[in-house]
Amino acid sequence: MSDKPLYVGFDLGTTNSAAAVFDGDQTRVVRNSQGSNLTPSVVRIDARERVTVGAKARRFIERDPANTHNEFKRLMGTGKALEFPGPKLTRRPAELAAMILASLRKDVEDQFGFAPIRAVISVPALFELPQSAATSEAAQLAGFERVELLQEPIASALAAGWSAEDDGGAWLVYDLGGGTFDASLLETADGFLRVVGHDGDNFLGGRDFDWAIVDWAIAKVNARDGVQLSRANPAHAGAIRAIKQAAEEVKIELSRSAEAVLVPAGELEVDGQAIEIELEIDRGTVETLCGGLVERSVEVCRRLLSQHRVEPGSLDRIVFVGGPTMMPFLRDRVGSMLGAAIAEGHDPMTLVAQGAAIYAATANLDARPAELTASKHRGRRLWLQFPAVSSDLSPHVVGRVVDGPGPKPVNLELHRGDGLWHSQSTAVDHEGGFVLGVDLLPRKSNVFKLVASDADGNPVPVDPPTITIVQGVTISDPPLSRTIGVALANDAVRVYFERGTPLPAKRTFTHNTVESVAKGTEDSVLKIPVVQGEYDRAHLCRLVGTLEIPSTEITASLPAGAEVELTLELDRGGRLSARALVPSLDQVFQEVAHLLVPAADPEVLQAIAETMRARLVTLRGDAFRNGTPQMLGALDRVEQRLAEVEGDLEATRGGNEDAGQRARRSLLELDAELEQVEQVKRWPELEERKVRTMTWASACISQYGTPREQKLFEEVSDAIDRAAGEQDPRELQRQLRLANQLGETAWYRDPSTWEYLFEDAASKADSATDLPLAQSLVREGRQALARDDNQALRRVTERLWRLLPADVSTRRQSFDSGVR
Repeated sequence: MSDKPLYVGFDLGTTNSAAAVFDGDQTRVVRNSQGSNLTPSVVRIDARERVTVGAKARRFIERDPANTHNEFKRLMGTGKALEFPGPKLTRRPAELAAMILASLRKDVEDQFGFAPIRAVISVPALFELPQSAATSEAAQLAGFERVELLQEPIASALAAGWSAEDDGGAWLVYDLGGGTFDASLLETADGFLRVVGHDGDNFLGGRDFDWAIVDWAIAKVNARDGVQLSRANPAHAGAIRAIKQAAEEVKIELSRSAEAVLVPAGELEVDGQAIEIELEIDRGTVETLCGGLVERSVEVCRRLLSQHRVEPGSLDRIVFVGGPTMMPFLRDRVGSMLGAAIAEGHDPMTLVAQGAAIYAATANLDARPAELTASKHRGRRLWLQFPAVSSDLSPHVVGRVVDGPGPKPVNLELHRGDGLWHSQSTAVDHEGGFVLGVDLLPRKSNVFKLVASDADGNPVPVDPPTITIVQGVTISDPPLSRTIGVALANDAVRVYFERGTPLPAKRTFTHNTVESVAKGTEDSVLKIPVVQGEYDRAHLCRLVGTLEIPSTEITASLPAGAEVELTLELDRGGRLSARALVPSLDQVFQEVAHLLVPAADPEVLQAIAETMRARLVTLRGDAFRNGTPQMLGALDRVEQRLAEVEGDLEATRGGNEDAGQRARRSLLELDAELEQVEQVKRWPELEERKVRTMTWASACISQYGTPREQKLFEEVSDAIDRAAGEQDPRELQRQLRLANQLGETAWYRDPSTWEYLFEDAASKADSATDLPLAQSLVREGRQALARDDNQALRRVTERLWRLLPADVSTRRQSFDSGVR
């Protein structure tokens, strides 16, 4: 085995998974025991608890469906446990994913002679925080000591950019996997890859194309044989599963031929009646059935390009990733609709794994175990810092002589492995430090020998004796895909990280409790909900975690208005950690509870869908009366998606948990879309809010703002004008929120501000949770006013705010948040 570092990346896919290894020069896709570079994401556990993974397990989808599970990636992060009745076991999706990763890890060991302990695992760009957390858990269960998560489109672009001759321009990565769709806009220049932004749909993938064919086949069979085959009937699950398997096969076949025959394996039985299915289907029929799904993906791409002011025709290329993108009509239609050339010469099935392996090099995640990387050389030990991968041809190596046997080096040089270059001799300073410049060969792994000498010019052995630096494309910090914040008791959101924030990121805010928490009281818990989404109202965002402070763990009762210092932190892969400090108790809480995607109860979802349809009817009537075609177009799209939701709800009743999760997600998105339509109806009110906010904020910032705040306000003002010109309520509200935050920062510097805020809080003191304390604070505030003590007035006002109660119904809507 080579002494050079080896870097490993994994594409943990919905349908298939893959692994790749990068040695600094080339990326090699790992082959499994069957000789394939793709491992089906399928797990079987038989009655004797023997686990089978991959192609062998896939054979049992029809023969033993109860004990064989696939396509569980969409259920990552949920509380759903999948049953294996043969061995009487249940396993969570993360545990099944761990079995896939463990199998791939063994394949790496068989081919390269070691089991990797560090790696990069790809995830969809729009994975929610619970799904990313579940992926990290799966890696830990599979035996990895350290992993980093990488967004799939970034991995694809990194792999494609690594070998690209032309390294400049704007790229669109169109990543359509088995279960998820991601679109990412990237720019490359001078060997540096920057993620401009991304969008996507976690419930659009190749399996949705399969289901479109299944629905067509069901309609044909019902009409021809007079049966009532239905996805909503649990008794028909076996027949539906066989048809879906056949649908996937003909979809793949039609990528290469013009016609195919859909023939499920074995004889099917529906309500006691044996039926045979043999349906001819051509490429044109599949294009018609799946055309709407392709257009849905293109709309996501257009939305992404529009957000970043990029004209479709100005794209340099489109990189296709994922098995479904091998369909000729999909490539042609996406390319023509976006007006861009298609990047050729890439394997869409393994590009993500290759990119993940290259990224592992940029993160310096040598996959080899410690016993293989431990130095076997004796000499003066050096502490070194240098980029594992550099886009620069002339980076620097910074180091220090630490300890070890032999004389202390006085001079150091670097000799490149090809013998054609060496650095100047550099003296080691009195503290043992040194800096060496290097010259890299482009697009290669460069090995340098460290040559040290003492004061007499005699060679001195050093450890390590060599270093490796790879020259190639490097990547900027990945951006956050969705805004993250804390839901407050008044249904507002305290934003911690705006969408697009470079990762990693960390931020702290101080909140106040809205009610007291009595020590030891049963079922008394202070909840701090963490939400993800672009909306000002918390209930429209997705709940992705709750940090809880239980009464059984606090050392003393916590009064209403008590301070809680909350810190949220995201790593480069988007994994969340939280820490709540309660200063009055000197206690820290950092367990994020219920980091799960909510359950998908079909009856609850059906009730939500019916309520939404009633809203739709009302809004349509308003649109016709007011003559607003913009509203009508949006409502037509909502109605179409509602019909899809009702189809998913039928499948959920038939036992398809994945369809239920998609219905839940779709209803949440449709609720937000209807909210936006209602905002369009209230556009005059929004314009009035724009005028009020900008007038107020402009005056505050011009008078009390810093030069930097004034510059930022100019940028926000331009964005507000654009959003208003495009009549985009969501973006306008987001930018107005930023303008308001800038204005408030400056406003609080105005000495008269706290007099106004105090009088407002004092007018509400009668409703305070502690009336005697509130009355005492009002008197204290009057005294501070009399002596013109602004600092004391501010402290009084902030304490009064903590005593004002939150509305119960609003708190319930805001995920029972216990803070303001």
